[in-house]
Amino acid sequence: MILNKKEQNCIRFLAKCFSENKVFIKRDWAIEHMRVDDVTYETLIRKMEHIGAIENVTNVMGKGGYGYSFRISAHAEELARQLQRTKASPDIVEQLKERAQRNPLTAWLIIMFLILALLVPLLNSLWELLGKIMSFFSGE
Repeated sequence: MILNKKEQNCIRFLAKCFSENKVFIKRDWAIEHMRVDDVTYETLIRKMEHIGAIENVTNVMGKGGYGYSFRISAHAEELARQLQRTKASPDIVEQLKERAQRNPLTAWLIIMFLILALLVPLLNSLWELLGKIMSFFSGE
């Protein structure tokens, strides 16, 4: 099972709540403590319900009604333990992406490096072409 960073953080949050005997959670409290928006919350709750981290999801009519309340299952703690055991470092692309999102200077350095990586071969080829043209017209 592949989980993104937000889903992993959600599982850790649910496991922490479960270990503190806070198993019945309401939407507003969860959004506030998980620090997510409504859309992300609904996506996370659907995923957590699908993998069995939560159960007894209650929905109400109206906007923001999905996942009004839910109960954390014991499986959330097991999932958190699995995450802890399989905690691998993210690949280099993920690390660069995260660093670029946090620090604009790093993003600009990466962009400049990519531009230079494209320009150097282009300038080298242009230099060789000019050299051949000059040697052709000089009669060598």
